[in-house]
Amino acid sequence: MVMLGVSEAAAQLAVSPRRVRQMLSDGVLAGERIGRVWIIDSNELRKLHNRRPEVGRPWNAASAWAVLALAEGAEPDISPVERSRARKRLREGLDRVAGRLVARAEVHRFYAHPSVLDRLVDVPAVVRGGISAAVEHGAGLVAQDGVEGYVRSGDLDRLVAEFGLDQNAARPNVVFRVVDDAIWPFGIGQVAAGRAVVAVDLLESDDPRSRRAGAELLGPA
Repeated sequence: MVMLGVSEAAAQLAVSPRRVRQMLSDGVLAGERIGRVWIIDSNELRKLHNRRPEVGRPWNAASAWAVLALAEGAEPDISPVERSRARKRLREGLDRVAGRLVARAEVHRFYAHPSVLDRLVDVPAVVRGGISAAVEHGAGLVAQDGVEGYVRSGDLDRLVAEFGLDQNAARPNVVFRVVDDAIWPFGIGQVAAGRAVVAVDLLESDDPRSRRAGAELLGPA
């Protein structure tokens, strides 16, 4: 039996410490409180993982971006009914609904020659996301030998041709999240996605360190 603190449990679950405390208070996660400190048996984390329900059907791209816009403090240009629905969804917590935001973009992976990566990440058509934007939000991660960003669907083919991107490579080093031109959520001249968007990008990573960084971006410990 291995006993963990809240921060250690949060790292293993890839959620924020605040979310772990809420789970303990709600009885979703079992733990023992000693004074003001929670102690959690690592076996309880395994039980929680095994009984986690499916996140539900992903929301469509427009709905996902509406929730993310509200999380960034913006007011999406949608109807009052849609705005009310988006606010209700956001109140659940981005860490809880992140799995339903996947439809915000279509993920494409490519290999680019290392000599073009610096130019690619600075192209105006690319809005840095995920690990490529993590440092701008104090996430403590640095992109090395790779690029992650958002691009309009109408710009994708041009970027592939201009930079010789290979979609069939075994070890891709470029991740583009492609968004339909009609719902492009970023402003003119914006070079990096906002904090909430980057956090959700990181939560989708296969790398535990990136997931932990994403969870930390969603709120204070």
